[in-house]
Amino acid sequence: MTMSVVILRPRDSADETAKRAYELDISTVVDPLFVIEPIAWATPPPSEYDAVMLTSSNAVKHAGPKLQKYSQLPVLAVGETTAVAAREAGFNVAVIGDSGAKELLQSLPSGQFPRILRLTGKDHVKLVSSDRQITLSRVYEARALPLGEMAQAALRQGNVVLLYSIRAASILADEMDRLNIDRSINPVAALSANIAQAAGNGWKNVDAAVQPTDDALLSLAGRLCHEPGSS
Repeated sequence: MTMSVVILRPRDSADETAKRAYELDISTVVDPLFVIEPIAWATPPPSEYDAVMLTSSNAVKHAGPKLQKYSQLPVLAVGETTAVAAREAGFNVAVIGDSGAKELLQSLPSGQFPRILRLTGKDHVKLVSSDRQITLSRVYEARALPLGEMAQAALRQGNVVLLYSIRAASILADEMDRLNIDRSINPVAALSANIAQAAGNGWKNVDAAVQPTDDALLSLAGRLCHEPGSS
């Protein structure tokens, strides 16, 4: 019997991942550890910026009507999913980064997009640039929830955990300690090496995807599900 993958992402994203997993014949347990909620945000004049940076499709989905104020600015999108959401909202996507926000900035030619408005979540990775002015606006919050009953049951049996952020890794570790759930029977498939490191010790094994994409992560998870010794 093979393992399932435990998907803890917010509901919309979790459902998208579960759909992809189904297409790859991977069994899933969907039990979000976060809920996405919009937060009030200021809207500086679009004329002050040369581009909008979006690191998550959540920024597009939860920024509200104010987002259209910047529809004439080119978008710098981290990930294809974010780019698709931006296009569907009527934006012109100028650059798509297949890694993180830092790597996207480093890929830009010198002098291009010197003033960037970054729309992101309340909890986010810090981003500093020596040659660009980056203004941060928080437009949504990923509020943490207690670990759900379905996820608890799956983790007590031993299944593959998908981790998409350092914050998720930290919160899950705390929840498993609180609930006295044994990590040693659960493998971890992490979106990046930094997230894998944040997961900590004591797991059956911890592996990072070769690229920070859903497809690469599910490819890794599929292999872990079918490894010898899977329950």
